[in-house]
Amino acid sequence: MVAIVLAAALGVAGWTLSEYLMHRFAGHGPLRRKEGLWFLTPLAVVILFHEEHSAHHRDPLYFAPAWKKALATAILVPVLGGVPAWLVSAPVGLAFGAGFGFTYLAYEVLHRRIHTHPPSNRYLAWMRRHHLHHHVTPKMNHGVTMPGWDVVFGTRETPDPVTLNRKLAPRWLVDEAGTLRREFAAEYQLVGR
Repeated sequence: MVAIVLAAALGVAGWTLSEYLMHRFAGHGPLRRKEGLWFLTPLAVVILFHEEHSAHHRDPLYFAPAWKKALATAILVPVLGGVPAWLVSAPVGLAFGAGFGFTYLAYEVLHRRIHTHPPSNRYLAWMRRHHLHHHVTPKMNHGVTMPGWDVVFGTRETPDPVTLNRKLAPRWLVDEAGTLRREFAAEYQLVGR
């Protein structure tokens, strides 16, 4: 039983590290689509992630279509999550894969809510500040839902306040006139028209 709980916890940690590494190096690395049969290479998923991630930075309300996320999940979760652990034992492998997959699902929900809903508790308020600062300073704060790997790799930055371009500000942050809502004035600042 201890091995299964430990494997699930390692699956959670495995996803958070994968999230950080994919976001930092695939999302903001120097990848470009190559000419020819690039889509047949192992880098195809990484290149497609880079393209979708770039689109999200241009428009923070853009999220990759569900079918693309499902395809990436069908490829990445077994490879990064379950297959290596299956070498140990089936129950341990399932626990690792479940921890990895559940944490990925939580990440997807939380990331979307950062951009679409106001915070409802202190953690969610922190997470929004941490991630929205990343949209302003893309070389920092790659751990969308957890800062641990940013601390380990020296990419954590905590601004006070977070300065956002008015055009890219989440709808929950501004009123109908496009002015910063009073309840967020201590934590955010808007620039531009």
